[in-house]
Amino acid sequence: MILERVEVENVRNIEAAGIDLCPGLNVFSGANGAGKTAFIEAVHLLLRGRSFRTRSVETIIRNGGNGLTIRAEIRDPMRGESKIGLTKDRAKNTHLRRDGVAVTNASEVAALLPVQVLLPDLADLVFGPPSSRRQWLDWGTFHVKHDYLSTLRDYLRAIRQRNGAIRTGDREAIGLWGEQAGGLGERVTGMRQYYVDLINTQLSSTLEKLSPELNITLRHEPGWRGDSLANEMRQHAPRDVKLRSTQAGPHRADVRIEIAPESTQTVPQPAAQVLSRGQGKVVASAMKLVQAQHLSSAMEQPSLFLIDDAGAELDEEHRDRFFGMLRDQNYQILATTTDSDWLLGAYPITRVAMFHVKHGHIEPTDQN
Repeated sequence: MILERVEVENVRNIEAAGIDLCPGLNVFSGANGAGKTAFIEAVHLLLRGRSFRTRSVETIIRNGGNGLTIRAEIRDPMRGESKIGLTKDRAKNTHLRRDGVAVTNASEVAALLPVQVLLPDLADLVFGPPSSRRQWLDWGTFHVKHDYLSTLRDYLRAIRQRNGAIRTGDREAIGLWGEQAGGLGERVTGMRQYYVDLINTQLSSTLEKLSPELNITLRHEPGWRGDSLANEMRQHAPRDVKLRSTQAGPHRADVRIEIAPESTQTVPQPAAQVLSRGQGKVVASAMKLVQAQHLSSAMEQPSLFLIDDAGAELDEEHRDRFFGMLRDQNYQILATTTDSDWLLGAYPITRVAMFHVKHGHIEPTDQN
């Protein structure tokens, strides 16, 4: 799938913008606050169903506007063109349509065109809380296991019900919802582990090209111990009641990013305790790239990369290697930057489209 055209209305400081994109590198340059990030945020909102900056629709809708509208044309060489449209208003009404037909589940659109987002805080994937790594894990597993999202949603619903029973002291309901959450949680864990096993080998080969000095492995911690999650919930129900929430399960999982030991005499070291901020961003970039590579090779789904402040916190060598790999694997990229010279040098002119952003207005520019 290729994103061919995007139209944005009333998103932050963008009143109205419509641009045609190229299949390669699309560069959005301009001063800070011009609206560059707002544009790729709009693309993310349309394709992923949420903003990467806020949960509040109010802050996304342009001042003076009653609601926002985002439309896109997506082309697939085999299946032809699809048109996607999203509207949101201040009353929190949302309407999502695909080819004129209402879409009730944003995951249907998300499955069309996988999106990889690289923001200035990308290194938080390594140094941040487990929730950021669970999000990375869930996004990859969603595209590999078609029943994953529904299973995860059912599990989280069962956990909410069990937590409600914990707070009201309903011991029977605690047990019943624990049994249901236990079975669903084991299925979630199995699918996540399958995905981490798939990615680990590919991560090693990608880092070998991107940063050969880093030997990184991923280890999935499921968030519970033993052979049965339901048994663990039964055994630790008194603890959960005391703490007023369920303490074990996939909602507590993590992906441990570790530096592989050089010999059998040493143990893996947590990457967050050893790597520099720049090295952490290299590892996080590799994790995003590996997800895209797997989808391209195994699932035949090319990814769209949304990159805000391209190259930030990467030294010149790693920056050029990373963007060279994106170029060689023919990913479509929407990248913002305040300095486009270095970025343009890595791409042939026939695969680049440039746009200048100023006060919410987006105009194509001449590359010469």
